[in-house]
Parts: sequence; C-alpha cells; structure tokens
Amino acid sequence: MSGAHPARAQARAAAADVDGWLNDAQGAALFDAAAGCSGRGAIVEIGSWKGRSTIWLGHGARLAGQPVFAVDPHEHSREEPAARTLDEFTENIRRAGVADVIRPLVMTSRAAAASFDGRVEVLFIDGDHSETGAEQDAAAWFPRLIEGATVLLHDVVTTSYTGPRKVFRCQICWSPEFAGVRRIGSMGVAQRAAHRSHSEALRGTVAGFMLYMLDVKRVLKKVWKP
Repeated sequence: MSGAHPARAQARAAAADVDGWLNDAQGAALFDAAAGCSGRGAIVEIGSWKGRSTIWLGHGARLAGQPVFAVDPHEHSREEPAARTLDEFTENIRRAGVADVIRPLVMTSRAAAASFDGRVEVLFIDGDHSETGAEQDAAAWFPRLIEGATVLLHDVVTTSYTGPRKVFRCQICWSPEFAGVRRIGSMGVAQRAAHRSHSEALRGTVAGFMLYMLDVKRVLKKVWKP
C-alpha cells in the first residue's frame, strides 16, 4: 500500500505520542498487513501494552473492514512490572480514533487462545519475551494461521530477549510452513505457506543461522567477559 495513504499518515501521527518501541517502518508493516486482510481470518495482536502497535493495526484494519483482537492482561509487563496499563491503553486508542475497531481481550495469550473461535490472517506477537512465554504464544496461535497469513514477531534481534528470536528461528525460518522471511528493524515477518521454494528455503535457513549466531555471540561475551 502506498506510503502516501492518508490512513497511514493518520496512524503515524496518532501513534507518535504513545509509549513504545515500535518504529514507523514496523508500524507501517502492521498497517499494511491489517489493511490487506481479506476477512478469511482475524487480526490478532498479542501484547498491546499502551496501544502504540494497536493504533497502527486499527487504522489498517478499518480499511479492510475488520476488527483487531488486542490481547493483553495489562498488568505485570516486562517494561513496568507494577504497572496497570488498561486505562492508558483505552484512552490512547480512543484518542487515536480506532476504539470502534479494537476488541480488547484483557487476559493472557493462552487464555485468549483457549476462548478464541476462528482462524487468524494477521498475527502480531509482542508479548512474553521469555523462551517459555514465546514458545507458548507460538503453540497457542500458529496452528490457527490460515495459508497466506502474515505473522510478525517483535524483538527477534533485540539482544536481551532470546524468546522471540528462538521462535522465529526454529519455528519460522527453519520451517517449511513459512515463506517470505524478512526483517524490519528488530521485527521478523513471514507468511504461512503450503510449501516454499528452494530459494525461499535457503533464505529462511540463512536468516535462521544469522539469528543463531547472535545467540552464540551473546553466550561468548558472557563466557569470555574480562
């Protein structure tokens, strides 16, 4: 979708003052994925925090005529363990003009998956970054992805978080069920595919190896710390 689309500019302006680490290029990828949703599956966000990414998704989802299911318990976040973010999230999406297309699910990812009925066409994960948490998110939501679905994982190359990187490496880059593996800043993106070509398989293998080397480098720094 053209970067000049008015709704994308509105999303950028609305998200600019909301706390978060999602940059404009990553936000634009969320917007485009949501705007391109066909309705064969839902748009699901795991980890809304204060709504920065939700706003980008919401503006795109409106163009597709689809809601965004925004999953977050709004407590005990990695950024502010004692914070309760629901009120701020609610105010931010209201001020951004997307409250009508957002369906907040104030619960954990696993609880939401257990109660969710249907398939998923766009899945953005920025939730629990521990290895256990990231793997649980993948186990709960990846089986719901339709063919052609877009999956986006934040912080796959952020050194301090191993969970998203391991999931993206092992379950996406090295899986024959995903193609179009790419990176936008710290965010990994791919599409669910019935099969992938040899070139796509090579691309995924190389991308996964590079992510693996990030963790090797991280371990070596600890071992050889002066």
